[in-house]
Amino acid sequence: MIKNVALLKGGFSDEAEVSRNTAKSVETALKSIGYNVTSIEVNNDFPNWIIKNKKKIDLVFNALHGNWGEDGKIQGFLEYIGIPYTHSGVTASAIGMNKFLAKKIFISEGLKLPKSKILYLNDIEKKDPYKRPFVIKPISGGSSLGIKIVDKETSIKEILCKTKDYKIMVEEFIPGRDVTVALLGGKILGMLEVKAKSNFYNYSAKYDKNSQTNYFFPDDISEEIRMRLFDNSIKANNILNCQGVTRVDFRLNLNLGLEGVYLLEINTQPGLTKNSLVPKIAKNAGLSFYDLIKFIVSKAGINK
Repeated sequence: MIKNVALLKGGFSDEAEVSRNTAKSVETALKSIGYNVTSIEVNNDFPNWIIKNKKKIDLVFNALHGNWGEDGKIQGFLEYIGIPYTHSGVTASAIGMNKFLAKKIFISEGLKLPKSKILYLNDIEKKDPYKRPFVIKPISGGSSLGIKIVDKETSIKEILCKTKDYKIMVEEFIPGRDVTVALLGGKILGMLEVKAKSNFYNYSAKYDKNSQTNYFFPDDISEEIRMRLFDNSIKANNILNCQGVTRVDFRLNLNLGLEGVYLLEINTQPGLTKNSLVPKIAKNAGLSFYDLIKFIVSKAGINK
């Protein structure tokens, strides 16, 4: 019987604050459900702490975001020491966090995604890789950090000066609507459309209180396109063998019919803050936040 939960938050990525916000919501839910929760700010001492306290922990609720928390590293460590943990396993996490690798695998399995390539920064400065507008994004990471749309007025040099990586992913820009699909245990929970005031759903649109981002459940999407979205989500989820809760993001151009359904990326550990998409979808489906957390805990394990 699960009683004692170690809740991981913070960590080493640029998404540490998002992680803390997720953990805050999750901790309240876990305690209300009846679990004993130890909230842990992950730092360099974390491995020693958890090994020392292993016998006192029934499972780890992983609320980390970004590199180290979502990319298979923490999952591999927990597998090695034998502590059950939430969300996807090592392989699914590692591939899902590497956007380019995940895209290559999805395309090889027949899914439609925007064209993309990995380039050195110097190569992008010399020549535009795609007709403008196009997208620049980190190879790994989440919360839309580092994603930029390069239009006619954009200074490539100015963007690249702020880039930490020496190689980045560039992607063709797909005009249309942002739609996301949530899955629980590999089954469709629902879908949501996001309309940001800016030209795309970036970090500010996600987390700024004054972003004026709108969230709604579209009723103008045909059953045929809706089923394509759901089928592609299930297929992507199953290809990586994702566990627990998953979110799949799409760009949708209704003018092109089924040909306008583009899978953008998969999120093996979606946010669980007040503004996060999965809790909104769950609520619309009649699933409370507490029940959502209960489900995630019920799917915790090892050897995923």
